[in-house]
Amino acid sequence: MRAVLLFFLAYVSLRADSSIVYPDQSLNGALDVYALSYRILGDAHEVWLTLATSASENGKRVLARVSCKENGFSTPEIIQNEMLNHSDAVYNGVPAFHPCDATRVVFVSDRPRPGSTRRSNDLYIAIEQTDNIWKTEPLPFNTDSWEDTPAFGTLNTTLYFASDRRKPGSGAADIYMSHYNGQSWSEPVLLESICSVNDHESSPYVVGNTMYFCSNRNGDEDIYTVSLDPLSGLPIGNARLLELSGVNTRGSNELHPVVTPGGEFIMFSSDRAIDGVKHYRMYYRRIDNAATPVLNLHVTARTLVRDPDKIKYFGKLDSIFSQSSTLRIRDLNRDTTYFCMTDEEGTLRRKVGRIVVAEHPSADTRTRRYEIQAVNAPWGFASTIDTLMIVMSGCDRELDHTIYLIDTTERKLTCNFSFRTFNVPFFVTTYWCPTTRKYRQYTPCTSLFTDDLPCERLPQPDYCLTNEAFTYRFEPARLIRTLRSVENCVDYNEFADSGSVWSDLVDRNIDHMRDEVSSALSDQCVQNAIQAGLQVELTYVGTTDDRSIRTNCMYTGRDFDYVHSFAPHIQVDSSIRPYIQTGQHFNAGGYGGRSGGNQLLSDLRSLYFAILFDNLCRKTIPLYKEYQRQGNLTIRSRGEAIDTRNLPYSLKRAAGIEIRVPMYTQHFAGMKPVPGKSVYLCTDELCR
Repeated sequence: MRAVLLFFLAYVSLRADSSIVYPDQSLNGALDVYALSYRILGDAHEVWLTLATSASENGKRVLARVSCKENGFSTPEIIQNEMLNHSDAVYNGVPAFHPCDATRVVFVSDRPRPGSTRRSNDLYIAIEQTDNIWKTEPLPFNTDSWEDTPAFGTLNTTLYFASDRRKPGSGAADIYMSHYNGQSWSEPVLLESICSVNDHESSPYVVGNTMYFCSNRNGDEDIYTVSLDPLSGLPIGNARLLELSGVNTRGSNELHPVVTPGGEFIMFSSDRAIDGVKHYRMYYRRIDNAATPVLNLHVTARTLVRDPDKIKYFGKLDSIFSQSSTLRIRDLNRDTTYFCMTDEEGTLRRKVGRIVVAEHPSADTRTRRYEIQAVNAPWGFASTIDTLMIVMSGCDRELDHTIYLIDTTERKLTCNFSFRTFNVPFFVTTYWCPTTRKYRQYTPCTSLFTDDLPCERLPQPDYCLTNEAFTYRFEPARLIRTLRSVENCVDYNEFADSGSVWSDLVDRNIDHMRDEVSSALSDQCVQNAIQAGLQVELTYVGTTDDRSIRTNCMYTGRDFDYVHSFAPHIQVDSSIRPYIQTGQHFNAGGYGGRSGGNQLLSDLRSLYFAILFDNLCRKTIPLYKEYQRQGNLTIRSRGEAIDTRNLPYSLKRAAGIEIRVPMYTQHFAGMKPVPGKSVYLCTDELCR
């Protein structure tokens, strides 16, 4: 194993010059080499490509296979399968593997078709039944024209291809798109915005929301890019010549662009001359500033909080805190180890592509695998050892993972955890609804943060095509929005001045508390309790202070049954049900706490916070959802009207979570991190 001491994960010195285009020595020979496709096989991959079998311009072309090694491809091997390389075909090639299913490939062949005397390129789909046993059938939208260069889109149900059906036999092809609904293919649609009737457009390839394609609009074949609408798959905006030095060269043709699975390289076929010999060879070049996810690693220690002020008013709290540390990051793809420092907040932020740097397109895998551990934990703490598996295609741009430092000190413990957030104006949006922008979709109340919601934009309906009977136009819609008066308890000026700042604070606290809940549910005492059939009780707490509330302030939300329907399993104090109805004043009915705190408002705050956090945890914490499904987790909400003891307002503005296993006590001998825990930090959502 090679060990390298790197602070902030500096670039590996062995990486190839990103500005140079290299001909691939393994794939290229004395004859033409054309289009290739990566076949993803779990964490590994292989490559299929198209080879010429003779130097003749009309010579036979066949499909070939190569394996991938760390520093290069193997020698191409012609595929010996009649379903793929048909013996009566002159042209078998241009494979395009389904990005989520390695058993499906679309390719081109001019093999004879039953009942037809014509010979022309058609598109075929081949499905692997068992090992190297393939079933092949033509795609239904083939025509008597020339079909070629297929490529799957990001949506995986979309297929792009080239065809000269608009001008058969002219040598000028266009790019078309068809969707598969699980049973049939749609009628192909011409991508008219990027295609010219007199030019030749072909070789589409899609990565993310970008399409690469080739066109001879400037004299010879060059590679272009265009953005795609993520929903329709159609081009948006203008196509642009690919601006990578050395790729598009005057006097030569560039075809069949492909981006490697990890996004580090572009590969393409070109007939540029080498030593005076001009034929098609495969070339590759590193992509400048390749778009790869940013990985945020956080080191967090978990122990008992011994803050005297908090213990005085709230008792002992199990909590977590950030810890500056040195991380050992082992690249499992290449058996290389790095050591790097976090910042003072225990966070390391780097691009994934800068952690693993492939030296050749054969080694640029789609799945990046790392083993991560904090190696300088404080005395009494031990680090978890996590294996991260990051799928580069389909990843969010920002990825987060927490490495926990576990307190291994021996003691007797009950299985109780309490988490609170302090000094945050946690409820300002309609006063009972959490001030969150990031997680507003999990609440049953209307957020004040509406600047990016659809109702603010009022998009027009899709246009209707004018026909021989009618023309159509839409009158623009208008949104008229009026602020409610003070009865909904909102100080709109306060929100305008501080709402965004407060929401950022709240969202960070929600993220932090979610990590705390996730950590607590994975605690050994909870695991033991679940195995023993004990019930785990989780209570969401919302607090209010004792300051007076405006006399005309009333509840303007929906009634209890509607609100509770967002999380009907949450147990709520039945005494508040009659009051959760529009028009109920907070200052009537004797809802005060011991010294003026409003108990009804506290109950409302705890309920809305509980619904938000419960929905968020069900979405993001597998153990939380599983324990609920098994019936082992009881969820409650509880309001606390804080009295007027000498307690700072920063501690009164709070929300909290309590996790309890009643009647549970055990000797705690210290938690030990479990080596080899695998974390699918990012999965390819489009392949689900």
